[in-house]
Amino acid sequence: MTVIPETRHESSRTLVGRSAELNSVLRQAGRARAGTAQAVLVRGPAGIGRSSLLTAAAIHLRADGFTVRTLTGSTAPGLIDDEPADPAGPVAADPAAPPPDPYADRRRFHAHLARRLAAGPLALVVDDAQGCEEATLRRLDFALRRLAGQPLLVLLAQRTESDGPGTAVLAELLAQDRCTLMELGPMSETGTGRMIDRALGGPVDPLFARRCAELCGGNPHLLGRLLAGLRTAGIRPDRGGLRRLRSVYGGILASLIPDFLAVQPGPVRQVATALAVLGRADPDLLGALAGIPARRAETALAVLRRFEAATPGTRGAVMRDPVRRAVLAGLPAGAVRELRTRAARLLNDAGRPAADVVAQLLFLDRIDEPWMLAVLRDAIAATPGRAAGPDVVGCLRRALTARLTAAERKDVHRELARACAPTAPAAALWHLHKALAATEDAREKASIAMDYGLSAAGTRQATEAVRTLGSVLDDFDAGPGAAPGPADRELRTTIASALLVTAVNDTTAMSVARERALTWALPRGDSPAERQLLAAMSVMTCLDGRPAAEAAAQARKALRVEEAAPAGWWVLGPSTVLSQADAVDEALAGLERSCAGGPARQAARVRVPALAGRSLILHNAGDIAGALRQARAALALAERSGPGDPAPLAHIALGSALLSAGRTAEAALVLDRLVRTDAALERRLYEWHHYLYVRGRALREHGDLEGALAVWRRCGRSLAEAGVANPLLAPWWLPAVSTLARFGRTAEAAGIVEEVRPNLRRWGTPRALGLGLLAAACVADGRARLRLLRDSVDVLASSPARLELAKAEYQLGHELLLHGDADGARRHLRRVIERATHCGYHLLAATARRLLVHAGGRMPQLATSALDSLTGSERRVAALAREGVSNKKIAETLFITTRTVEMHLTNVYRKLDVRGRSELPGGLRPSGLLATGR
Repeated sequence: MTVIPETRHESSRTLVGRSAELNSVLRQAGRARAGTAQAVLVRGPAGIGRSSLLTAAAIHLRADGFTVRTLTGSTAPGLIDDEPADPAGPVAADPAAPPPDPYADRRRFHAHLARRLAAGPLALVVDDAQGCEEATLRRLDFALRRLAGQPLLVLLAQRTESDGPGTAVLAELLAQDRCTLMELGPMSETGTGRMIDRALGGPVDPLFARRCAELCGGNPHLLGRLLAGLRTAGIRPDRGGLRRLRSVYGGILASLIPDFLAVQPGPVRQVATALAVLGRADPDLLGALAGIPARRAETALAVLRRFEAATPGTRGAVMRDPVRRAVLAGLPAGAVRELRTRAARLLNDAGRPAADVVAQLLFLDRIDEPWMLAVLRDAIAATPGRAAGPDVVGCLRRALTARLTAAERKDVHRELARACAPTAPAAALWHLHKALAATEDAREKASIAMDYGLSAAGTRQATEAVRTLGSVLDDFDAGPGAAPGPADRELRTTIASALLVTAVNDTTAMSVARERALTWALPRGDSPAERQLLAAMSVMTCLDGRPAAEAAAQARKALRVEEAAPAGWWVLGPSTVLSQADAVDEALAGLERSCAGGPARQAARVRVPALAGRSLILHNAGDIAGALRQARAALALAERSGPGDPAPLAHIALGSALLSAGRTAEAALVLDRLVRTDAALERRLYEWHHYLYVRGRALREHGDLEGALAVWRRCGRSLAEAGVANPLLAPWWLPAVSTLARFGRTAEAAGIVEEVRPNLRRWGTPRALGLGLLAAACVADGRARLRLLRDSVDVLASSPARLELAKAEYQLGHELLLHGDADGARRHLRRVIERATHCGYHLLAATARRLLVHAGGRMPQLATSALDSLTGSERRVAALAREGVSNKKIAETLFITTRTVEMHLTNVYRKLDVRGRSELPGGLRPSGLLATGR
């Protein structure tokens, strides 16, 4: 048989985009005509063009001398036999007669085909072959095997998404290689363009054709209906039509739904309505909502799928929103509400996700049944730390309008508070205030008050919340009696920790909380509530400036157990304390717990400050590039989370890192943006004083030394007013002293040094002592200044403060040069250049280079090895890892956690650009690290 081009016959002009498939069928027909029986199965989804391909093939086969019998799955038996039907109808089977012999039936069919083949080539074209009875297809298979040398062509078509009695036999035919499979895929863009040209006229813009192909998935049937709608809408296939295409696409399909359902039987209409209510469902659920058996629902779904009113999905059939609206538009409002109520109950009883149930409750006028409130509570619990969706909030607000008992109304207010807390703390506080007013039970009031305090943290209501928590705590102490049980003690401890958390970051509430906290005994940390209280008390100890060892011990006890609940403030606070106490590795590991698990596990309100805290720690440890990465990640996460918290610490961390990187203008913009967006910044104790400290640095870099001094002075006064005695929280005094010394105001600078010296000694960390010596050197003269600078460098060398060490060593080099010790000055300046370069502190490196040249030295040849970028902790961990020591053993050897080991190795791999411990280079072992690693 000759293969013909697509335009040869009228059928080719109606069959668009399938010339290759048609030619393939005709080639098989040619083999059959030559005397080798052939079978071809054309398979594809509804509307893909199977029937059109079979019709076109039948026309060509007749033109080439074939006798063609065209049939469908439902009419196949009679047409194949070519026997006239009995006018009297089918004869009832005789119960006494023996069962029919299937092999005799197949032999008769074989003989019938053999007689037909004697007259010439024969083609049997069967559409919807999956609907054929199994016996019919077995007769075809029997005949194919016995007529293998005859001019017989069997052309079958199967709709893939629809099963039928013949599906299994078709699979057997393919498995036994007695049938050639032809899968019909989506129509090409070229074929799409031809259809568009015929329906709408040309020329056809390629982007328009591509968009039509995307919308219809290459389905010719759907494309034809779309084009009919576009033709009615007067849309041309050009760029202008492309802009209008999307807006009319859904409406075209939806406009056909009412007329289609009007002529369908009742079950189809019922299932269509149920699917329109649910949007997505399986036959069992659809049948339950429609009031029909699941099998009838499946049959009705098949009808809807053929019309494309329903499409298959991962969790059952799916109906598009425009079609759903069109189906429901003709129903009375009361009937739709009743359906949605039933749908919500069915989904809830079936254990479906709370969000699916809420999607139905959203349309109800009244939320007045207990199970509905339970569903809304589950929906809020499914998004811990994140704002509940507007659907949940809307349903809860409608619940307040229903007839509720006082207890139910209190519960609704509490759930609304939980839903609003992440993004609307003021609304959450209002609802919690209402819930508190409606509660008499001391224990329940304590639980609500705890939520009230945590929601008020960082807001203008913090002081009032602290007083409320104090009042509840007093009532609670008076309520349970002299011997409260373990649950009462745990709840009381939780209230106390909430009181401290609410106060520790508020400049006004601090004094109120401090008075209470001073009377409390330090908890042992044996329970989650005790560890939470320890976390809060460690922060209070840190702010009071008591010895760093004391604060760090409390923080470590608070963090010694990884709680099952996600990390939150209870990890952030102690981690910050540890960073202030020079325990950088432990602090980074704690903040890593707050960042671990991705946004799905940790809310942005926890992850953002954790990332910002990591940035500040890395900056102080001399990793400016890492500090920039962490700060930018914190800001990006805050922006993705939408409006709400202005992420003050992220702005401050980024501004600080940008200043050290020499990008002063960018830092000023970041800090200005923070002031504009955070109206409550001045109330945030930690962020406000960090902001003032960094703002002063920015002003100094711009050359406004007087402005910088004014800002630093303000920072010191504000810290004193808040009762913060820790000198490292925001070390404004160090740049203030050095600036005053430059102005010759030595007495004023010396007064600041004397004022801060007792607090530095009490805190007692190497960083605190080293910076204190550096400040004292600024107001000293002669050999005393030189001695203080040497001591400062020696002390800071034992701290993680690499940036401050570089600055101190630069001052030492400068002072040595003034005293005529050029060799000593050059030695220190070379170390400053190398240290500052590795830290990314290029401003200091450039300044030190100029001073080195002035001292008669040459530019140092900096180490080219990436090993110099590792911190001491990273080098120790990497050295042991290279020797094959396990992470657990490394943690035990270095007295750190396994998570800290993993974090250090991740940083090492990134800095050294290696993929694992097997690629770690030599030369990692720092001096003093013995074979045991200790």
